[in-house]
Amino acid sequence: METLAKKAIQEKKLQLPFSAVTGLIETLKPREWLLLREWLDEKLAQREDALMLNNPRIMREIHQAMSEYHAGKYATTKKLRGQQRKKNRQEVYR
Repeated sequence: METLAKKAIQEKKLQLPFSAVTGLIETLKPREWLLLREWLDEKLAQREDALMLNNPRIMREIHQAMSEYHAGKYATTKKLRGQQRKKNRQEVYR
């Protein structure tokens, strides 16, 4: 249950034109730009995660990949590099 004090200090949602927001951003100091970028990156990552986790096709692909991994049906980067080196050597000696 929220206290009366919490209700009193809740932020009001404002409707601002995008140009007003970008104008405010342009006035930020370099350190504030970095903080804003970190915040935006985190929010974007959260949004992307939420979208992926709510997409049935993506979730099926993730589960399929995890099943294949647990069944040993995967290639390590070491194995892939070895295959690429072997292919490169064969091309050189042609």
